[in-house]
Amino acid sequence: MSMTTEYRDLSILPISNDKRLVIACDSSAGIGEKEQDVVSIDPAVTAAFCLRVPLMELFCYGAEPIAVIDLVGNEYLPTGKRMLEGIKTELAKADLSHLPLNGSTEENMLTKTTSLGVTVIAETSAEKENFEMKEACSLLQLGQPYVGETVVRNQHKIFSYSIVKTLKMESGVLDMLPVGSKGIRYEAQVMAEDSEYQVEFLEEKEIDCSAGPASVILLAVKKAQEEDILTRYPELKKIGEFKKE
Repeated sequence: MSMTTEYRDLSILPISNDKRLVIACDSSAGIGEKEQDVVSIDPAVTAAFCLRVPLMELFCYGAEPIAVIDLVGNEYLPTGKRMLEGIKTELAKADLSHLPLNGSTEENMLTKTTSLGVTVIAETSAEKENFEMKEACSLLQLGQPYVGETVVRNQHKIFSYSIVKTLKMESGVLDMLPVGSKGIRYEAQVMAEDSEYQVEFLEEKEIDCSAGPASVILLAVKKAQEEDILTRYPELKKIGEFKKE
């Protein structure tokens, strides 16, 4: 059986002839209620958004989460406890309350900044193929790029897990990819990697901004179904096209 392979930000590990584990992770630091934090916010919110990133990566890939691991770089009371509450709340939003949750906290050292790492383990069938762009298609955007304080101010505007899962099932959606700190331009180029296609943007606005905790998802959509999808999902907007070089 082959060894672990890397695909985008995911690690993929075959565990049998018909099943693979897919692993995604994220980290957060300086966002919480400690004296040297850069952004001041409830650690429960910090943890929720930290978990959101790997969940979005896995949902966009098409893998089913089976376990969550949280590594809190702070004491359990009060910071770790609040983080755990935030993680459980976020899992409920994603209909994943049943997942096993394991982790650790820092009980030996006094810490002055909030920090957290989250790993999500998922599974998929061995038959699943990684996306390869083979046709010209449209580039659509879900969400807006938020980071730091703007995430706090716009929490209510950030899209739900349910719309991501629904879009993934659309026959006209060829590929989906969350955007993080490297911005829309970078992730759009990743979508066309190792293909004959390159992305052309309709405008350059905000395409190099960080999207923080996956506050944007990019979609590669079949041209023939673009209009229908845009009509049925007003949350989406067209920002470019993938064309042959």
